[in-house]
Amino acid sequence: MRKAKMLFVCGAAAALMLAGCSSQNTETAAATETAAEAAGETTAAANDAEEDVPQGTVVLGQYKGIEVTPMDTTLTDEEVEERIQNILDANPNVVEVDRAAQEGDTVNIDYVGKKDGEAFDGGTAEGYDLKLGSDSFIDGFEDGLIGAKKGDQLTLDLTFPEDYGNAELAGQAVTFDVTVNAVKEEQPAELNDEFVQRMNPDSDITTVEQYRESIRTSMQESLDSQALIQKQNDVLEAVISNCQFSNIDARVEKEFEEQWEQINNMAAIYGVEIEMYAAMYGASSVDDFEEMVKEDVSNGIKLELMMNAVADAEGITLTDQDYADLAESNGAESVDDLVEQYGQDMVDEAALQIKVMNFLTDNAVEVSK
Repeated sequence: MRKAKMLFVCGAAAALMLAGCSSQNTETAAATETAAEAAGETTAAANDAEEDVPQGTVVLGQYKGIEVTPMDTTLTDEEVEERIQNILDANPNVVEVDRAAQEGDTVNIDYVGKKDGEAFDGGTAEGYDLKLGSDSFIDGFEDGLIGAKKGDQLTLDLTFPEDYGNAELAGQAVTFDVTVNAVKEEQPAELNDEFVQRMNPDSDITTVEQYRESIRTSMQESLDSQALIQKQNDVLEAVISNCQFSNIDARVEKEFEEQWEQINNMAAIYGVEIEMYAAMYGASSVDDFEEMVKEDVSNGIKLELMMNAVADAEGITLTDQDYADLAESNGAESVDDLVEQYGQDMVDEAALQIKVMNFLTDNAVEVSK
């Protein structure tokens, strides 16, 4: 069983921080809302009974002067050049050639799909770049263009698969009239100003040296960010291991049951078996997944109790700037918007967790290996 990772952005803070890093599409948002509604009655009933569930207590151990070993953030020239080479390999030049198309080439085509001699919706395009061998079109389409040259006009007789998403076309015989406008092949990209400008069309970065420096800066910022997260995790794990927690089992069980029900509702909404849902989170079985979720719930409760206790012991309170920083980090236009989306209690908890985390990290002591 893997040890649950003790990330500081957990619980309420995680919900807010994650919302600031990504946006949901309409389908995902709708499914999330439906899942929340599906669990609504259970959650409401559980909230009504919350006063009957002990919230747990904590006795703080050492929380200042925690010793941590910092992550090595040294960035070498070789690592920078390796990253640049990977970018070059992933972005080859696509050059027009005067020969017959081969698998792996890109053909620029116009095409019209017809069923019973009539063009069907969604089957027509002009100037479309299609990489042969990508399997992005139905069987036979890409193979039918192997050997074609610029200016060739072909008619492909094809059949849509039986399980095709459009019921009107599933299993149906169709034709595609195709005109080949160009045949292009991939050629290795070279690190020059032209490549830099192709990769950064709307940027002030126009030269190789500027590009190399931008890559170095980006890599260094990523390393520094990873080092900070590792330091935060190490500090939290140490502080929590120094604490004594009591009377939390009933709360862990209650919150686990709520979360487990919501997970099952979400899996049902997406039409995913719970076994597959578990595998998506790296669990080898449903039982393993349950244990992972319960351990995360337990860690979240311990984290909340510890941070509240540290805040009380140190007289840490929230200021308008703390709320403003939280709103900015989550991409919210204002604190009011954040409160409207998540509720005052969750915003308060997230802001306090971040402030306490900063306090604990600032008071940690870095030691060499």
